[in-house]
Parts: sequence; structure tokens; C-alpha cells
Amino acid sequence: MAFAVRRATTYFVKRLHLRPVKQIKFTFDPYTKSVASVRDTASTLHTPEILETNQGTVMKFDVRSDKTEPRIDIEFNDGHKLVFETSNLSHLEILDYIYEFVDEKDPKKNEAPEIVTKSSKVGQKKGGGKR
Repeated sequence: MAFAVRRATTYFVKRLHLRPVKQIKFTFDPYTKSVASVRDTASTLHTPEILETNQGTVMKFDVRSDKTEPRIDIEFNDGHKLVFETSNLSHLEILDYIYEFVDEKDPKKNEAPEIVTKSSKVGQKKGGGKR
């Protein structure tokens, strides 16, 4: 089972990006039972591979000792907010939901691919021709 979780986490790390995300706030009480999923998600999202996708994303950690239910607040660049009450969600479920929302709001998703034609390739050659 642990191998499957690691493999699924690796899958999300390779595909997840934070391009449309402005801020992520993790709020939890470390002494409650249902805090493992939010801690695991925070450590996964804090990996260099994911952080490099948007270096402007602010990650805040609000650690409390007042029996606060764990939650993740995500604020997007367009002003939308997403709130996860994570007490009954697993680590992989949270990553899956985050991936779905982030991929939907990806600004690069709607860009058209660059079309390369023969005439544009000829202009790019340096010193082409016979010698």
C-alpha cells in the first residue's frame, strides 16, 4: 500500500503546477487526529519541483493549539478562493482536487501552439547555403 501512495504522489508532483495560484494557507492543530493529510499535502506542495512552477506563490502555515479543524485555503490570481476542510480527506484526494482546479485555471492552457513553417525555418538558419 505504501508503494502505491508513493507512486501516486510522484504522479501528482510531476504534473502539478502552481501557475494560477497566488497564495496557499495551511491551518491546523498538530495535536488533533485528522491532521496527517494536511501536513502531507503541505510537504508535497513544498517540494522544489512544484515551487519552481510559480515562485510568486506565497505559502503560509497557521499552526494553532485550539483544536481547529485542518483546512487549506487557496487563492488564485483571478481572485477566486478554494477552501478544503481536510479532516475527512486523504492526502491523495486533496492533491487530486488541487490538480483539477489548478489545471482548469492554467493560463498557459488556452495558448495556441507555435506553428513552425518552412519559411520561418529558412529565416532562422545561420550562414546556410553551400560553401
